[in-house]
Formats: sequence, C-alpha cells, structure tokens
Amino acid sequence: MSGVNEEYMSSAEVARLAQVARPVVTTWRRRHQDFPVPVPNGGGQLLYSANSVLNWLLATGLGNTEPETLRAERDMNTLTAYARKHGGRRMLLSLSAALALRHLAGRALPADLLSFAHRLDPDDEFLLSDLREAAVPAVLPQLVEQLIEGAYDPSRAHQFLLGNAARLGWPELNAHALTASLITLIRMIADLPGRLHPAGHLTIGDPWAGPGDLLAALLPGQEPETLRFTAAQPDLTLARLIRRRLLLSGVPEFAVDVVPDELNDEFAEADVIVTRLPYQPAELRDTVEDLSKIGDIADRLGPGRTAIVVGPAAGLVDTLRDTDAIAKRAELLTQGFVEAVVRLPGGVFPARPGHPAALWVLTRDPIRATEGRVFLADLSSADLDERGARTVAEDILLWRAEGFRPGDGHESRTGQVVPLTALDLRRGTALRPSASGSAIVRARQAADRPALIGEAERRLTEAEQEAISYGVKHGPLTTRAAQRDGARPKAIFLGALRAARRVRQLPGHRLSPSHVTPRGHYRVLGPAEVLAPSSKRWIDRLILNTEYPHALLTEPGDIVVTSAPRFGALLDESGLSVIEFPARGLRVVPGSGLTPRVLKALLDIADNTTRSPSAVRPQRLHDVTIPDLSGDEVARLDDVLRRLDERERLLRQQSDLLTELRGLAVTGFADGTLTTLYGTDS
Repeated sequence: MSGVNEEYMSSAEVARLAQVARPVVTTWRRRHQDFPVPVPNGGGQLLYSANSVLNWLLATGLGNTEPETLRAERDMNTLTAYARKHGGRRMLLSLSAALALRHLAGRALPADLLSFAHRLDPDDEFLLSDLREAAVPAVLPQLVEQLIEGAYDPSRAHQFLLGNAARLGWPELNAHALTASLITLIRMIADLPGRLHPAGHLTIGDPWAGPGDLLAALLPGQEPETLRFTAAQPDLTLARLIRRRLLLSGVPEFAVDVVPDELNDEFAEADVIVTRLPYQPAELRDTVEDLSKIGDIADRLGPGRTAIVVGPAAGLVDTLRDTDAIAKRAELLTQGFVEAVVRLPGGVFPARPGHPAALWVLTRDPIRATEGRVFLADLSSADLDERGARTVAEDILLWRAEGFRPGDGHESRTGQVVPLTALDLRRGTALRPSASGSAIVRARQAADRPALIGEAERRLTEAEQEAISYGVKHGPLTTRAAQRDGARPKAIFLGALRAARRVRQLPGHRLSPSHVTPRGHYRVLGPAEVLAPSSKRWIDRLILNTEYPHALLTEPGDIVVTSAPRFGALLDESGLSVIEFPARGLRVVPGSGLTPRVLKALLDIADNTTRSPSAVRPQRLHDVTIPDLSGDEVARLDDVLRRLDERERLLRQQSDLLTELRGLAVTGFADGTLTTLYGTDS
C-alpha cells in the first residue's frame, strides 16, 4: 500500500497514540532494533511513518492502546493518504460501493470489479456508477479487506468510513448530522417496537433524507428485516449511498425505496416520518415555506401515524413577525395534530453550532385527552445528554399515551402541557412553557438532586482521602526557605537565552479562521488561550497536514508566549498543539540549566513586558528579561514549584466539588425541591 504520500508522526504523537509517556518512545527506539526508522526531514524533528508505527505497535503489543483502536487508526492513515491524492469524495464513494459489493458477494472481491458489480447490480441502484468512477480500483479489494479486518464486518467498516468523511476530505457529507443525544430523543419518540404491525413490519420515511444518516440512526436495537424505508433524494449519487447505508445495516434490498421527489404520496404509507427541514442560511430562510413543509407532512399522515421534524427554531418556536408565517403556524397548531414542540439546545448540529433548532412531534388523530393542548419544552439553555434525552422522550410518550391528567402525580419533568388558547397564536408569540430556566436541568436536579448531591459528597470524600494520603506520604509542606546571601541574580534577555542555545524559539503559524473549530485533533494555542486558559479551539489533522504541511507541533513542556494584546505565558503540559501567530513558543534545551516549570514561573514576573504608550513599535519578546538563576537554584525552585503544584491540584479538586455541592443545595432549597434531615450529621 505504499506509493502514496504517507502520513508521519512525531515522537510525541507516537506516545499519545500508544498512551505512554514521551520518554518511552525514545526507549523503544533504542532497545528494539525493529522499531521504525525515522524519516529524513529538514525540520530537525524525528518523524516516523505512521503506518510503520501502527503495524509495529500491533505486532509487538506494546503500549496501552486497544488493538481495535490501532487498526482503525492504521486504516485511516492509509485512506487519508489516498484521499489526498485522489479526492476525499471520490475515494469515499468508491470504497463505500466496494464494501457494498463485498457484502452482496459474501466473499473477497475479485480483481475485475466492474463485471462482477454489473452482475450483482445491473440497474445501478447501489454501486455500479461509483465503481466506474473509482479511485485506485486496483487496490480497492485490498483496502476493503483491511477495513473489514479492523472493524470485523462490512457494516461496521462502512459506518467507520462514513463517520470519518471530514477527515477524508468530504466534510459536507455530515454537515447536517445531529448529535447522538438528539438521535436518542428521536429514536425513543418514534417508538418503533411499539408500532410494529401484526404482520411484523413497519415503514419509515424521510422526505429530505440527505445521505440517509437519520434513517440509519433508527436501526440500532431493531430487527432490520421488519423495516421498510422510503426516502427522497434527487441526487443519484446520494440516493445510491442511502441504499448502500441501509443495505449494509441489514435491511433487505427490496425494502428500500429512494425516490427523486421531495414529498409525494408514497409517504402516506409511512408509519413514522423522521426528517430535518432543508438547511438555509438565515438571510435566505423562508419561514412560511418551512411551515408549509410541515403541513405537507401532516396532510400525508394516516390515523395514528407520527412525524418527527427538526427545523430552524426561528420559525418553529421563536416569536414571529411575518403575518403569513403567524397565520400558517397558528393553522398548524389548531388543526390538532401537533403533539409536542421542543426548543432544542444549541449545538445539536455539530457542524453548525450557531444554528438554533427545534423539534415538532405530529400525530394524526391523537387520543381525546390531548385535545386543545400541546406539550411545550424549552431546552435552549440545557446540555442535552443521553439521560436528559430519555427524560424528555418519556414525558412526550406519557403525554401521547395518557393526555392531560391534572393532579394524578404524572406531571411532566421537562416541560408543560399548555392549552392552545393560552399561546396567543394570532400574535406570533414564542412557543415556550411559562416556567423560566432550562427544563432538562430542572428535571435532573429536581427529581435527582439528592442522588447528585450524594455522588458529589462521595467524590469529595475520595478527594479528601487522596489529600490525606499525600500528606501522610510526604509530610507537611516545608520549603526550608532561608535567607540567601550574595548579590541578586543577573537579568538576562530572552534573546540572549536563544543566542546561548538555552531555549529554542518555535514559530507561530498564521491559521485561517475557517480551519479553527470547536473540535479537532490538535489544540490551537494563540493569544486567546495564553491569556484565557479556558478557551478551547482545535484544528483537524487532515487540514493541518494538507494546508500547513510545515507546521510544527508542540512537545510537553513547551511554553507559548504572546506580547499582544498584552504579555502572557502558558505552559503546554501535554504537547501536540499548534501555536497560532502572533504567539510564539519557547522550548527549553536539555542541559541548559532551566526547566519548563521554572521558565514559566520566571516569565510570569518578567520585566520589559509592556511598551510605552508613545512607542512606535510593539514590545518584542526578544527584549523580555528574567532573572538568570544558577543551575542549583533552578533545581531548588523547580522542586518547590512541583510540590506546590501538586498540593494546589488536590485543593482545587476539593474546592470545585464544594462549589458544586453549594450550588445544588442552594438551588434545591430555593425551588422547594430539597430539604435535609436533622440529627444525621453534626
């Protein structure tokens, strides 16, 4: 599988992959003659072939990483190399088609893929066109077997492949994907096991299916042979991908119908419709059109059948100004088939974290006890985790089954059942429950607050015991501080430290803002992170390797410094970060008489870190001065700082837990959901 541009790994990356300390990699290189040989490069940094390292770790069993994770990473390194050369979309589609062919054949693929594919897919419904346009067709059979070896079967291999579309260079494929917790909410509301017909089958539809991920997400825990699918997708390439996705998940070929129309009468046969309204930027969004799409879905629902629709919060729940939109939303709500309206938290579209969304649940001919009312929940300020999603779904399912039953102890934990007459629909007011705050937080903290407090108390006890054990082992903190005789240490410029080769300066890289995201493989450290360590930004590995091939990664102990907008320094304890200009990096050279911990502490009290308001040029890092301690003094100070850091960590752990307990207790007493028992603790 050579012949393409391989990915390379630094020693720090090898250590992180193997889940070992950085010096362990150096030990392996010295003690094991078969350890991969470093690749020559002009950067002065040891780099290794990623595939060679992964194969060596798998063969030796060294390190602490599970073999399945190593195999998956090895596969991705091979695939990303091919994707860079042939294009991510083309590579992914051809591999997806080859996996489907392998599934249909039930055996290893022959060299002549096209004639074999034509026999199994003569109508080109699943794979033929994608194999005709395949990248590197000669190696596809080998790549497929490697993927299956890592994932154990074609279905898991296909899920792994599509899940890494962004890393392979096709981020648009999963641009509309939803978070796992929202998928859990949709799956539970759909209640597929409870809807199976006596004949043992169920039809699911998605009129705006995209790449079919929402339909496939409903399959876990179900019997695929009992399900039928109807999807609308005018793009023939994505239509084939939908069929492959469901086929490889165990759905029979005849049970998948993908049509080019968005919404036609075939969807009237669906027992459940799950869909996302097509995304439009805010400036192009037509709220009336979005609401009309929901109306079209409702018109096709048969008695007792349900639709779950995710769409923009601006039209589905927020205050409306447009008179046509107000009238349309009021019409939909008063027709009696809207069961629930949920304002979702931010970030449910991971690729579009700034896109507020909401969820509507529709049922044709619901039970009489729901007449004239709707279930409203506002999760906009919540962190919707799996547990919270289940709580919301249980409330909606109970509302669907029992309707409005005041005073029976079945009050909703996450929202409110509201009369339609109380919503002022003709004025377009927001569809939110009257209670303030996050419904899901109220649910978890009101019903489960004693358990949450008990868990925090248990963790606090463990933290206290850890601190006590540390004190017993190391004794009281004593630095043995004493008055020092002699002259003050001389000052030294950072520029002089560099000239003496006691520290090495690392460059900052100019990164495009579009490449820096809330998620990724490597942390980005710029002025924002140096001056506010809570800031978290990341960059994807594939983007870094393709767009910034000469970018250097930090190593554990590197210090990131900035002079704009003010001076600051950050010790990067874990390494594997990218420094963003105008920040720079400093790396302590072994044997220089300095340690990273001491250098960071001295930079915190450095001189010449600000410039005069009348100065023309900005303050240069070259001119920053620190005390030039002797090697013996550096060692003594490093020992003091190490012990202080460890005790500070133990105390901060207890402080954080005490803050958590305080918040739970005060909130519980304030909202009347918590009390304490006297006499149980002095």
